[in-house]
Amino acid sequence: MTRPGFSFLVCPDSELIRRRIRGMLEGSEYSRRVYWGDEELPPAFWQDMTSQGLFGGSAAVILRRAEALPAQTLAQLSPLLAGFNPAAWPILCVECAWEKGRPKLPATLKKQKFWTFAEKKKWLWESPGLTEKSLPDYIRDWAAERGLSVRPEALQTLARCLPPDAAAVDNELAKLVLSLDGRAEIGPDDLSLVASEASMDYFGLLEALIGGRLSLSLWREILRERAGNDGLLFPLLAGLTREARGMWQILHGEAAGMPDWLLRKKEGAARRAGPARTAAILALALDAEHGVKSGEQTEHQALERLVGGLAALFAAPAGPDRQPRPGAGRP
Repeated sequence: MTRPGFSFLVCPDSELIRRRIRGMLEGSEYSRRVYWGDEELPPAFWQDMTSQGLFGGSAAVILRRAEALPAQTLAQLSPLLAGFNPAAWPILCVECAWEKGRPKLPATLKKQKFWTFAEKKKWLWESPGLTEKSLPDYIRDWAAERGLSVRPEALQTLARCLPPDAAAVDNELAKLVLSLDGRAEIGPDDLSLVASEASMDYFGLLEALIGGRLSLSLWREILRERAGNDGLLFPLLAGLTREARGMWQILHGEAAGMPDWLLRKKEGAARRAGPARTAAILALALDAEHGVKSGEQTEHQALERLVGGLAALFAAPAGPDRQPRPGAGRP
């Protein structure tokens, strides 16, 4: 197959990135080697990048979270990306947030010659992920691919209830389809299952945590989801991280690109949480992600510890002399 020397995928939605990679490699003989830019790159990464395919094999060397690479690592990558290696297809995934319709790229990445070269050669795929504007079309297309239709009033409700996260949306829609019992149209009366999913409303979850309303029923809802869906953790982490970053921007006066209605909706919760606990949310999410990637925890264990840590974090109001410790109170 004809392919570029290397590829950049720029999107904050990990599920959309995975789909893009699947599409790029479909029908090819490339094996997949996945590494993470927010961790120290192991020797195997550099071996894969310089492999000559002596035994006839070729690999797609997928680097997730490439926006987290330090300047020194970017400098080491530069000569490797300057040449074409038929045995190694570097695919670098930049998963940073977008602001004002553009990705918020690190300056260290933008100034690299290989980034400029990728832009010039159009070896770059960019997507803002799901947004308030694109979510209805995504839902409609998802249904159409499965021979289903969505009534307009149901589509509006779904777009309002579901988070802008492809994996989470797919999961909720799949459960919804099972409840249709063979019918081919989704109507308003079919949405009680989706509307009742507390775990899918990430801001609602955070708001409940901040207000000390993490009830036993909410615990059961999250753990029930855990028992039935091995794919819940990472969409949950993505949603919590996105919401916590938004609150951090509000607290530090960096939310200039946020619509007024959204700012008004989230400002109160951000103020009640405060900077220390908002930072602790991000630390707990990072801890859960690292636990799974390192093999120290299963997704089930990481999810239980994440929710336990969040519950302990917001068990009592955080005063100026009480700095929460990430991970405190975890089982």
